[in-house]
Amino acid sequence: MIAVNETGYLPYATKLAISDREGVFFVVDDNERKRLDTGVAVIEAGYDETAGHEVFRLDFSSVTDPGIYHIESEDGDRSVPFKIEPHVYRTLKNSLLKAFYFQRCGCGLPKKYAGPFEREACHTDNAAILKGWHDAGDYGRYASAGAVAAAHMLYAYELFPEAFAEPVNIPESGNGIPDILNECRYELEFLSCMQDEDGGVHHKVTSEVFCGFIMPEEDKSSQVLFPVSSLATADFAALMCIASRVYERYDPAFARDCIHEAYLAGQWLMEHPENTDFHNPPGCNTGEYTDTCDLDERMWAFAELLRTDHEIKQEGDRSMMAAASHRESRQDRYLAQLMLAFDLYEKDHPHSDGRSVDDGFGWQDVSALAAVSVIFDPLNMAGDELRDRMIRMLKTRAESLAVMQEEGYPLSMLKQDFVWGSSMVVSNRANVLILTSLALKRRIELSRAGAEVPDTQNIKVIELTYNDSANGGWRLIDDEISEMELDIEVYEEAALNELHYLLGMNAMDMSYVTGFGEHTPKDPHNRVSMADRVTRPVPGEVTGGPCSLLADDEIRKNADESTPAQRCYVDHHMSYSTNEIAIYWNSSMLFTAAFFDGYYT
Repeated sequence: MIAVNETGYLPYATKLAISDREGVFFVVDDNERKRLDTGVAVIEAGYDETAGHEVFRLDFSSVTDPGIYHIESEDGDRSVPFKIEPHVYRTLKNSLLKAFYFQRCGCGLPKKYAGPFEREACHTDNAAILKGWHDAGDYGRYASAGAVAAAHMLYAYELFPEAFAEPVNIPESGNGIPDILNECRYELEFLSCMQDEDGGVHHKVTSEVFCGFIMPEEDKSSQVLFPVSSLATADFAALMCIASRVYERYDPAFARDCIHEAYLAGQWLMEHPENTDFHNPPGCNTGEYTDTCDLDERMWAFAELLRTDHEIKQEGDRSMMAAASHRESRQDRYLAQLMLAFDLYEKDHPHSDGRSVDDGFGWQDVSALAAVSVIFDPLNMAGDELRDRMIRMLKTRAESLAVMQEEGYPLSMLKQDFVWGSSMVVSNRANVLILTSLALKRRIELSRAGAEVPDTQNIKVIELTYNDSANGGWRLIDDEISEMELDIEVYEEAALNELHYLLGMNAMDMSYVTGFGEHTPKDPHNRVSMADRVTRPVPGEVTGGPCSLLADDEIRKNADESTPAQRCYVDHHMSYSTNEIAIYWNSSMLFTAAFFDGYYT
C-alpha cells in the first residue's frame, strides 16, 4: 500500500506519502510517463498501533512543479494519481461549502443549482420555524450544531476572506455578498426563529423519531419544537455577535438585529446561571446533543459579547444602548462572566470522553472558539492577561498534538481518539494547530507594533502593556520571536498532515470526503443519498471516519475489538457510526481547507 493525499499537494509545502513496507520508491510524472530523477526519502517511523502496521514515510517535498503524479515502488506497488498545484484545495473548499446548500430545509433545490440532486421543499408544516440546515444524515435541525457550524464558517471568512471570492452556484450568488455569507444567513434566519422573547433559545426542532430512508419532502412527520437550553442559548449568543460584525458591511439592519438577539441571549444566560442540560423526553429518539458542562459555551458567549456589543454603528451611537455608562457597565458584566466561566472551565471541564486532548473546536467543547474571539479582537476588550491565558491554552494543546506526529503516521490521533465522528476530531485538531499558529503570529505582530492603540471612539478598552515579556509585558525579545516562528512552522505542517490523512493518507487508503479522490465514500449514511435514485452521493460531504467504539451492526460485521482503530470503518449506509455526514464535520474541514487555499498560499 502507498497512501497519498488523493486530492493533491501544495508545491512548496512538505509532501508525505505512507507505505506499509520498506523499499525504493519513485515519483512518476503521469503526463510525461516517466520517473523523476528526484529521489524519494524513506523515513522509518515505527509501528503504528492505530494502523496495525509498520510505517514508512515517503518524503517527496523536492517535487514542486505543477502536474499529475503518482508514487510507485520497485516491487510494483503504486499510489493513486494526485496533483501538485498552488490552489489544489480550491475545488475541495468550494464543494465543502456547496454541501450546505444541499442540506437546506424548507425550500426546493432546483436543477439549476442542485443538478441531479434537485428536490422539492420539505418540512414546511410549521410556518414559524422555516429554513436552516438538516443536521446530518437525518432531517433534524439542532441549534447548537447549526450555530457551531455557522461559527466555523464565519470565523473562516473573518480570518481568510480571500478564500471565499468565488461563487458556488447557489440562488443568492451574484448579489454582491460572498456565498459563504449567503449560505450562513439561511441558517442564521432559522436560528432567530428559535429564540423566545425572553432571549432563551430552543434546543432543537425535529420529529419525535427518525424517519426512514426517504426524501425530505416525503417526511410528513410533525416538527416538534423542544425546550430552551443554556447550551443552545450560549452558542446562539456567540454566533449572533460574529454575524453582527460580518454582515454590518452588507446589511446593517440585519447586523443590528443580530446583536440585539445576542444581547437578549446574554441577558438570559446571566439570569439562568445553571446548566439546563437537555435530554430527550420519553418516546423521542432524535439527536440529544446533551452536554454536562456549559462553562465553555458561556465563556464563548461572553467573550463574543464583550468583543462585539459596542461595534454596531447607528447614528451617533455604537451600541444598542446609547449611554456610555450603560455600555461600560455592560462590558464589565460580560468580562466578569467570561472570567468566571474560564476560571471554572480550567479547573474542571469533562468533555474529552477519554480522548487524549480536548480540541475545543467542536459542538461539545467550544473553548477554542472563545479563544478566537479574545485573541483576534482588535480592541483587546478582554485585556492582555486574559489574551495571554487563551494563547497558552491553545499552545499547550498544539504542543501535545504536534508531538503525536513524531512516530507512526504523521497524525495527531491516539487509539482512544477514534470516536464517533473521528474525521471531525482530526480536522478540529488541524484547526487548533492553525489557530495557535495564527495566535503566535498575532503575538509577534503586537510585540513589533509597540504601544500603538487603535482608535476606540470612546469605547472602553483595556490597554496592552508593552514592556519586555520578562517584566510581564508584551514586547518579545529576539530569541522568543525566533522560537515562536519555529513553532509556527511546526504547527502549520502538522495541520497540513491532518488534511493529508482526511484526503487519503491513512490506513484505509481512502479519502473521507465524497467525490474527492479515487477511493472515496460511495454509500454514506445520508437519507437523501439513499432515496434520490442518483448513483453517486452529493459531493463534498465529510463522512465520520473510523470509530473504534464499534457502535453499529454494520461495522461489527467488519471489525472487532482487535481491529486497529484506523481500520474500524466501512463504506455502507447502515454504518451510521463511521459513514454518516454532519454539517459541523463539513464546517470544520472547510475552515482547514480555507486556510490552506487562502491564507497559507
